[in-house]
Amino acid sequence: MGKFTARRAVAFTVACVTAVAVVGLGQALLDRTEAAQGNMVYGPMFEVDPLWPQPLPNHWLLGTTIGVSVDNRDHIWIIHRGDALAAGEVPAAQDPPNAADCCFPAPPVLEFDQAGTLVGSWGGPGEGYEWPASNHGIFVDHMDNVWIGGNGGPDSHLLKFTRYGRFLMQVGRSGGNAGSNDNENFGRVAKIYVDPKDNEAYIADGYLNKRVVVLDAETGAFKRFWGAYGNTPDDADLGRYDPNAEPAQQFRT
Repeated sequence: MGKFTARRAVAFTVACVTAVAVVGLGQALLDRTEAAQGNMVYGPMFEVDPLWPQPLPNHWLLGTTIGVSVDNRDHIWIIHRGDALAAGEVPAAQDPPNAADCCFPAPPVLEFDQAGTLVGSWGGPGEGYEWPASNHGIFVDHMDNVWIGGNGGPDSHLLKFTRYGRFLMQVGRSGGNAGSNDNENFGRVAKIYVDPKDNEAYIADGYLNKRVVVLDAETGAFKRFWGAYGNTPDDADLGRYDPNAEPAQQFRT
């Protein structure tokens, strides 16, 4: 009986020591994890603000938002397609109107402050330039100029305006695309970025062409362009993508 009790005591002691060791090891690992996490850099957490932007004036509605840019004032610029709104959403804009007051598509270019208050609006067809058949993308550069592209069927050009909507420059012409080695037109521009250091505009060209174009942002002159891997662009059909094939040496569209 005495030996049995002694064995139980030894076993109990060993179990207690083991438990303490495990707890201590776990705490040490937890401390290390917390220390490591304390040195980690986390990405931003995003949360939808259902009240942004503030209600628009004049019974205006937004269509399909197809571009966003932020200027030096931290104002948010968007470009949208009002023609994406159904007739039943904008009855007052129909010909003849189906309602007296509401509603209308907002102008294509809208400027908001951080609180979501509309502080500027303009855009659409005007004198001296060809508004895109399907406006696509917006960029506000370091000089507060607003650049707009298009990816509709004939859209082979881009436009540059002041922040107040005064027309400054059109590069290319609607329907003028002659392929990825054209020095005057584009093929449905996808994205625009202006480098403030050299005042050069980088154009992702595009939904039809297969290249990157660099312009003089002041004059609109073509300075250089290239295809994938710096190659001369080639518009040949690459066929269906094959994940087992060697990487294509041209951009796909």
